[in-house]
Amino acid sequence: MTALESRYRRVLRLLPAAYRAEREEEMVSAFLDGAGPADDDARPRWPEIASVAALALRIRLGGTGSTPRSRAWGRTVRLTALIGLAFQAAMSCVYLAQTLAVYGVLPLPYPTGELPLGEPASAERLWHLTRDLSSALWIVAYVALVRGRPGIAKATSVLGLVVYALSWTDALLLVIPTLALLTGYHRDVPAHRHRRRLAALPLAAGAALFLIMTTATWAMTTSHRSPQWPGTWVWAWSWLPPSGLFCLALLVACAGYVVTHLTAPSRRSPSVPLALAILTVPVILSRLSSLNPAADQVTETLNAVTVAQAVALVVSGVILAVIGARTLPATVREAAE
Repeated sequence: MTALESRYRRVLRLLPAAYRAEREEEMVSAFLDGAGPADDDARPRWPEIASVAALALRIRLGGTGSTPRSRAWGRTVRLTALIGLAFQAAMSCVYLAQTLAVYGVLPLPYPTGELPLGEPASAERLWHLTRDLSSALWIVAYVALVRGRPGIAKATSVLGLVVYALSWTDALLLVIPTLALLTGYHRDVPAHRHRRRLAALPLAAGAALFLIMTTATWAMTTSHRSPQWPGTWVWAWSWLPPSGLFCLALLVACAGYVVTHLTAPSRRSPSVPLALAILTVPVILSRLSSLNPAADQVTETLNAVTVAQAVALVVSGVILAVIGARTLPATVREAAE
């Protein structure tokens, strides 16, 4: 065995063992034929290494030649992207409505107290308006994904992530869904068009959420004049940021799935609990990043609620991960035993 052949075989170890057992000799032969005469210093080219790595990822996420377990993981990653984009699409409706309210396009029953940033027709005003309207990218990405256009969803998600990473502290919530979108929807997965009502669901949820948050903001503005301020409002503040709302949504989804798992065995699926468990990770990190070292009573209450949220998410994530792992299809070795 030549040094180059040995190096090619090391690269092929990225592939699953079952796939490698069937195709390794064929692939090594093809690589050596393409390499031509080689000396001891010859090494696999970077495009070849990248192609093997991409093939390994596709196989492990439900590509051609994958096992039932790998197909289940592929569905998990794609569901992670779908749920993450659905939440962001709902939040984007809120952001867009707030932007329209600030610029006077959407009338509200009370003044928001916010003013457009920058002087009219200035570069600063244009930048802030562009950034605020970029929320629509996530709506486009989600609708495109639901309607079977993952290519459009990938392009708009990456663009939206770049814009948000420059200006939004909760951009961490978008990284995992975007990575799941880029890896889970590969060329070996046929495009799937969901029902139209699935595309409209987060948009309707976003509109309802905007009305709720608008009412809550009006109520807080009114209560601010009270000598008892902030009173019970301090217990609600930790739930109002995007990561707090995502935390609430995940906790409700976790409880709902556990009930379904226990009462309806026919509806059990490893992909749903595993996808929810994956999404708890960025939400936990985002919530913990909001902890404030200040020592006043209000901040201590906010920190206590935030820590309780993180603990609840950790417990939920562990429960979901255990349920998902136990319902995954058996590996080839386990099935043989």
